[in-house]
Amino acid sequence: MKVKDKAIFLIIFSIITLFLLYKIRLFITPFILSIAIANLLNPLVNFFIKKYKVSRVVVASIIVGVFFVIFVVFCALFIPFLYSQSIALLNSVPEYLEYFSTNFYSNIVEFFSKINIEIEHDFFDLVKNNQFFTDGSGMLVGFLAKAINSTTFIINILSIIFIMPVLIFYLLKDWNSIISKVIFFLPKKYSYQTKNILILIDKAISGFVRGQINVCLILALYYGILLGILGLNNGIFIGILTGFLSFVPYIGYGIGITLAIIVAIFQWGFSLFDLGLVLVVYLLGQIIESSFLVPNLIGKKINLHPLWMIFGIFFFGSIFGFLGVIFSIPLTAISASIIRYVFNNKYNQKLNND
Repeated sequence: MKVKDKAIFLIIFSIITLFLLYKIRLFITPFILSIAIANLLNPLVNFFIKKYKVSRVVVASIIVGVFFVIFVVFCALFIPFLYSQSIALLNSVPEYLEYFSTNFYSNIVEFFSKINIEIEHDFFDLVKNNQFFTDGSGMLVGFLAKAINSTTFIINILSIIFIMPVLIFYLLKDWNSIISKVIFFLPKKYSYQTKNILILIDKAISGFVRGQINVCLILALYYGILLGILGLNNGIFIGILTGFLSFVPYIGYGIGITLAIIVAIFQWGFSLFDLGLVLVVYLLGQIIESSFLVPNLIGKKINLHPLWMIFGIFFFGSIFGFLGVIFSIPLTAISASIIRYVFNNKYNQKLNND
């Protein structure tokens, strides 16, 4: 196939894929999660099939069953802890607001008075009388209520609970045949190229999923242990949350450090020593993540430059919203693999012609 035909195929393939993803973006979460988990478990299925010479159905059934038993046990042990820590953090909010009103708000009032701007002398009066806070809180509550009561939200939750195990089982059982059928129904002119592209996509997704899980677990342990040792209120919870949110590039880290600094200020005031320790923990965590974990556990497997990652976050976030941000790295890795494949073939063809 000529380079021109490859480029046309790439453009058509990308447009159709993006269009389909956009159309089903509201209901795509369970399917994306199922594909990611199936991709994660597929090498294990292949290993047991080769080693013990048993049918794929039996191996897929056992692995899916064991996986979900472990998942349920993990949730049963971990979710109550997260729930109790979340409640404790929320219960601390009134105390933090009182502390802010007593220790900091008077300085803010004094600062504004120096530039001839008058604001409420009592922080709680400001919150009560300001339309931004009243409307904003109402809008937030309304948004959350609408989100929770929406049909899409309910369908996604029910799908994750009841349909995902079935999806994962059938994906594992028919993984090879699904790929073969996709290639079979494509025009023969593009079948070879599609097969190579699907191999690249499979490598990109599997490399990202396995690497990202390891990164999240390591960072959750790192932040949770160190913030707990520092004695930060709800430090273990904040650390684990930071680690788990690290799968959302940059945003997860920003949420974690912001939450930790806010809690540290309300707990210790503007103690430079204590705040410095919290910042050091997060600074070292970012260095470890960006310099060691991501390059070795993710970067080498998907071969993606940080600039492409940042571009991918904005690009896919603008198309798919928050879900686009969450899945921006694997989507960018897939796009980069396809583009790299086309241009590598163009370069090799040029060498052969020369």
